[in-house]
Amino acid sequence: MSQPRSNPGETALVGDGGRGFSWTLAAGLAFITFNSGMSMYLSRDDVAVVTFAVTSYLDLVLLLCCLWLYERAAAGSAWRERLKASVWTLTMLLTFAFAYMVVGTAGRLTLPVAILVWVTAAATGIGAFTTFFDQRGR
Repeated sequence: MSQPRSNPGETALVGDGGRGFSWTLAAGLAFITFNSGMSMYLSRDDVAVVTFAVTSYLDLVLLLCCLWLYERAAAGSAWRERLKASVWTLTMLLTFAFAYMVVGTAGRLTLPVAILVWVTAAATGIGAFTTFFDQRGR
């Protein structure tokens, strides 16, 4: 098991606590890969949908990798804080990509409904940012 290193420029990882291979993670990645592949295949004539599927797939894989690394990073390390920022950024990319697709592909949304979609995405971002980075009271 590796211990946190004293050099702040080095990656500080802790052991996995005796946990081995995660079949749940493997099954989830297999499902996401299959689902994304089918989405791209069935929508191969629509560049916007294929681009969305590829972007969402890559975002989800990166998000899962960052979460896996975050769980193993030493508490209070700079590496853990950078991973936290990466998780927030990837989550927001996915949230706003979904909002963009809802507004763009839902046909003729009324202006209040389109505004509601974007306000909901923005509120999610603000709430996640506050939850992740607000250190008051901790």
